[in-house]
Amino acid sequence: MAMLKRILVAVDGSDHAHKALEQALILAENMKHPASLLIVHVNPAISINEPALGVDLEARIAEEGQHIIEPVTNQLSGRDVAYETLLIAGDPVNEICRVARERDCGMIVMGTGGKGMLAEMIVGSVSHGVLKHAECPVLTVK
Repeated sequence: MAMLKRILVAVDGSDHAHKALEQALILAENMKHPASLLIVHVNPAISINEPALGVDLEARIAEEGQHIIEPVTNQLSGRDVAYETLLIAGDPVNEICRVARERDCGMIVMGTGGKGMLAEMIVGSVSHGVLKHAECPVLTVK
């Protein structure tokens, strides 16, 4: 098996994402050559196809991603793992798989399940979609 250099961690601000990140951290920390983490938040609410007039799309993605990334950076502080964060908009399944491929990630780590039935269906379908379409191993964390 090739050496795992980069792990993509998909986060959405949920408790499950928090646990997934923790798992990814432990995984990265326990490797002989620590892998770096690429932490990705995909905002599905903003459609790139119809940007609202006068709205700075980049700014909105950044703003909505910030409250998701902040607890992530807190969780990572004091840990000996290199990481970068990426905020993007679009279809989570497509974007997660695309970024993993483009950035040569050896593994994707993500949470499954959310709060309540609807979240379960939406988040569940994202992890399901990524499992189906990703070109690398996917670790889902409950």
